[in-house]
Amino acid sequence: MAVLEIITAPHPVLERPARPVEPDEFGPELAKRVSDMAETMYAAPGVGLAAPQVSDPRRIVVLDPGEPEDRGRRFFALINPKIISRSERMIPWLETCLSVPEFEIEIQRHYQVQLEWQDVADGSTRTGWFEEFEAVIVQHEIDHLQGTILLDRSSRFKRNRYLKKVSKAKKKDQVIA
Repeated sequence: MAVLEIITAPHPVLERPARPVEPDEFGPELAKRVSDMAETMYAAPGVGLAAPQVSDPRRIVVLDPGEPEDRGRRFFALINPKIISRSERMIPWLETCLSVPEFEIEIQRHYQVQLEWQDVADGSTRTGWFEEFEAVIVQHEIDHLQGTILLDRSSRFKRNRYLKKVSKAKKKDQVIA
């Protein structure tokens, strides 16, 4: 297992929709990638990670909404996930993102979502309902698979202010290096 580099905004990989994992890609290599993504998510620390965040263009998501002491009990590896049903009820959630460090925004999310995904081991189709915090994580990570990040859901003012701050920090780091 390995901790992968998490790419941060602005980065073109984060803007592109992810491609499906093809049937011939299931096997030990995909299982290793999922394992590395899980290790990366836990090390960050985070509760979810989408493959584009680690420069992988495929529709892969790992998530674990559990408390740190319960890590692994609610772990999900979702291959080619898609939302097939949503509740009408919405909830506000203050979200952060590993690819947009030091940024948070309140987003309205569906309270419940029903997902369809493939199992990492054999590619079999699974379905399940996720609600509240788990649903928020799923929706956030699926946004990544569609090329959407938190900055895309913020006002132009907040987005530009954040990007200016990041640009300034990068210039400062280049001068120091």
